[in-house]
Amino acid sequence: MEFITLADIPADEIVQIEQEEIDEANRYVERVLIQKAIPITADLQNNIHLKDLAKTYAVYRAFLKRYTSTGNENEYGVKLKYYEKLLKDMENSITKETLGITDETTSIFGTFKIGRG
Repeated sequence: MEFITLADIPADEIVQIEQEEIDEANRYVERVLIQKAIPITADLQNNIHLKDLAKTYAVYRAFLKRYTSTGNENEYGVKLKYYEKLLKDMENSITKETLGITDETTSIFGTFKIGRG
């Protein structure tokens, strides 16, 4: 499922986001939903929480790629650590409730007459 595209990434990012990171981010969000036993439906495609999670993951992967290729702790390492923590916090906040998913089952405990007066 496609949660984000290249058009969703702001052009002024410090690192260049490529289609590879976008594809990886979309797969990552699907994995998170599967791990949390949240059904993947078309309604979730435009969910702002999942879009933000995908964008953050794409930027994180771009920083990771640049960091491992340059090994420059000052330039990319600090940002990489920041995005890694942000990503974990966002992932942990994803629940059915935050996504607006409600269980449709209701339970009835019983009825009783209320006497007045």
